[in-house]
Amino acid sequence: MFGNIEIRPFCNNDLYAFTEMFISYFRDDFNFKITDEKAEKLCSRIGQESKSGITLLDMLLLDGKMVGFISYQIDTPNSDWCEREGWGFIREIYVDKNLRGKGLGQKLVVHAEKNLYANGVEHVYLTSDESGQFWNKCGYKDAGKISEINNDPIYEK
Repeated sequence: MFGNIEIRPFCNNDLYAFTEMFISYFRDDFNFKITDEKAEKLCSRIGQESKSGITLLDMLLLDGKMVGFISYQIDTPNSDWCEREGWGFIREIYVDKNLRGKGLGQKLVVHAEKNLYANGVEHVYLTSDESGQFWNKCGYKDAGKISEINNDPIYEK
């Protein structure tokens, strides 16, 4: 079905492609108006946070072409988002629109979970304003709670 699939940590050379995906993610998926300048600053900050270890940012490559990413962390008071200290938190996930529904998003989630569990996390959560169908397929359940940070439903595993 696919050629070579690789998931690897973000590096400086990824910034341009990451920014392009991030802009598409915000504009197309969320219908959120973000300027190129603001997106570039935000992506640069996300890249720096991933290098500092506060958050993790991993890139999805298909036959050497960047087609997705996942951002995740272990909640600590050092991060700008700490709703559940000690829990793993999936911040953002993106897969190119033309490749969705083919299992690549699930591969990103499994990859992030393995890294979180290997670092002592026992539970993972996320927030999503989507219907939850994708997250249910990944084994997440609606916790019946709303995030105090972004007012979206919380899903747990």
